Formats: sequence, structure tokens, C-alpha cells
Amino acid sequence: MNQVRTFRLAIAVVVGVVSATSTAGAQSATKKPAAAAADGQKVFTTTCVVCHQLDGAGKEGLYPPLAGSEWVQGDENKLIRIIVGGLSGPVEVAGETFNSAMPGWGPVLEDKDIAAVATYIRSSWGNKAGPITESKVKSIRAAMSSRKTPWTITELSAVKDT
Repeated sequence: MNQVRTFRLAIAVVVGVVSATSTAGAQSATKKPAAAAADGQKVFTTTCVVCHQLDGAGKEGLYPPLAGSEWVQGDENKLIRIIVGGLSGPVEVAGETFNSAMPGWGPVLEDKDIAAVATYIRSSWGNKAGPITESKVKSIRAAMSSRKTPWTITELSAVKDT
């Protein structure tokens, strides 16, 4: 009798684990855009906010705004390269030139985090650009895997993506 009870308990545990795993998998596979934006906001507030500020306005004369930025709303490939590899030297944003350095977050952040934060900044503070996928980040990261220095605007302008 104890063996039957143990067997039933084992089946109940396995069914419960499989059910919970299936539910969790379904939830992550169908993650709502709002949830992805929340993930991006979390990454932003832990890595980007010091320079770019909560409102995306940057710091005058030091760090460029993300709100209304042509770099944020423009070519997603260049934006991903900037986030992964960093940016050094002058950059013009909204008619103002900034000459500072942004660290590359590639060594610190996973592809899903970079996709989330890129999507967040492209859809916040009045920005209206589309989402960035994890697979897109992965392919850009692979394409620049041998790069060891931050990008310059001149280098980014020369990159031709297919």
C-alpha cells in the first residue's frame, strides 16, 4: 500500500512540475510588450540613468539626450552597436554636439537585456521607433565580436548592414 501511495505522490509531483514548467514557458514565450518594456526600464535604471537621466534628457553639455534622438530612433543596427560596444568622441544629437564616452555594455549585459533596453528607449519619452529583438542583438554582437574599442561616429557611418 505504501508503494502505491508513493507512486501516486511521485506522479502528482511530476505532473505538477510539468504543468508549472509549461505554464512558465508559455508565459515567457508570449511575454507582452508591456512586460518587455518593464524589463528594459529596469535595465535602463540600473545602467543608463546616471548619464541619460530618468526623463531621457541626458546631461546638458555632457551626455546626449535619448528623448527625440535620431540615433535612438534611427538605424537599429547602429544603436545596438553603440550599446554593445560603446561610443567615443563627438556625436551630434538634436543639433548639439557632445564629446564624451559611453562604455560598451556588451561584456555586462546579455542579448535579451540589450534588446529590452533598446526597445525601452526607442518607445519612451515620445520616441516612436520599433522594438529590437534578441536575435537582432545576437547577430550584431557576432558581427562585431573581434572589436575591442568603442565606436566613433565615423566608423559607425561606414558600417553597411545587410
